[in-house]
Amino acid sequence: MKVLILCGVFAAENEKEVIENSKSYVEFSANIFQKKLIDGFNRTECDLSVISAPFIGAYPLRCKKWFFKGFKTAQNKYRYINFINIWGIRNFSRSIAAKKAVKNFIADRDKNKLIVVYSAHTPFLQAAVYAKRKDPSIKICLFSPDLPNYMNLDANRSKIYDFAKKYDISLMHNLMSHVDAFVILTEHMKECLPIYDKPYIVAEGIFSDCAEYETIKKENETDGITRIVYAGKLNEKFGIKNLVDAFSLLTDINYRLILCGTGDCSDYVSNASEKDKRIIYTGQITPEESKNWQMRANVLINPRENNEEYTKYSFPSKNIDYLMTGKPVVAYMLDGIPKIYENFLYVIDENKSPAYAISEAIERAVKENADCGQERFLSFMKYAEEKLSAHKIANSIVKMCFK
Repeated sequence: MKVLILCGVFAAENEKEVIENSKSYVEFSANIFQKKLIDGFNRTECDLSVISAPFIGAYPLRCKKWFFKGFKTAQNKYRYINFINIWGIRNFSRSIAAKKAVKNFIADRDKNKLIVVYSAHTPFLQAAVYAKRKDPSIKICLFSPDLPNYMNLDANRSKIYDFAKKYDISLMHNLMSHVDAFVILTEHMKECLPIYDKPYIVAEGIFSDCAEYETIKKENETDGITRIVYAGKLNEKFGIKNLVDAFSLLTDINYRLILCGTGDCSDYVSNASEKDKRIIYTGQITPEESKNWQMRANVLINPRENNEEYTKYSFPSKNIDYLMTGKPVVAYMLDGIPKIYENFLYVIDENKSPAYAISEAIERAVKENADCGQERFLSFMKYAEEKLSAHKIANSIVKMCFK
């Protein structure tokens, strides 16, 4: 069996170059997610290839380069395609390049061929549908971690962007009629995608059951400092202002709030760190640096509130990554999160004011962790191995498409 993954992944060797050329937040969470999916297929018996148009920001607002022609540092995991990176043009360019890149896959005479498209991204769907039209035996599975209309929650989106997105979503839905199977993160997503009677599976995340997790250390540092860490987009929609305000209610001089990333709240966070020296703002850092902060944490936090429609269609991948560390995780129970996660998370009370509720949950996580933190971690790992294993999800996709 031949499997082709069309995605926006970039290798670890290229991470620093992505940061150097970026003018905004780098989608490292999506990158980690894609790597786990690829790892899952690598652990199956299929013949896997990966074609990537990396998820980098568009020129000129979010990226310094107007044309992407690969990275300076070589790697042999993925095949990158070249494209014009100018906003308003780049999707057309990415589509043309992706169609050219799949021609060898189309020409392959294997009887069982599957294209897995990561994310509802028009150029990837266009290339997959193009391949299917050339060879109708090809199966397409769309792995959709987000709904198209909720992919950009920045507060400073332009009206031109919103107008263009409406057209793009309409085009995407037409393309999805050619998709044979779907993977979605929440059951609610089925309401908004044209799945109808087609097969689908729900997988809120991916547990990469590879060797890296065997070396994770669970102990905290013993310097007397309590570190509360957030790693991700610093967007108001994700509760960053509430988190900063909550931290101001925690008066212990040995507490530290570490915020890793960038977003529309970057200035707010920077100003807060100048006023309160306990707040550490790192800016955009690599996944390895972020992981180091997470492993030094006493508490990991995701302050995204359950107060908008999109939370039904979302499962924050950072919750999975946080839980993997074995550290206590403070978060809201979003509508898209299965109820079993109440056993794994220190849940923020959504009936109280955000700042107070977040500070209260942090204090509870700090105090209780010594007694029941390991128990929560082991309980989550058992669940993840059964439900979210990368190679099990990969095998499920194959079975779903060729049953």
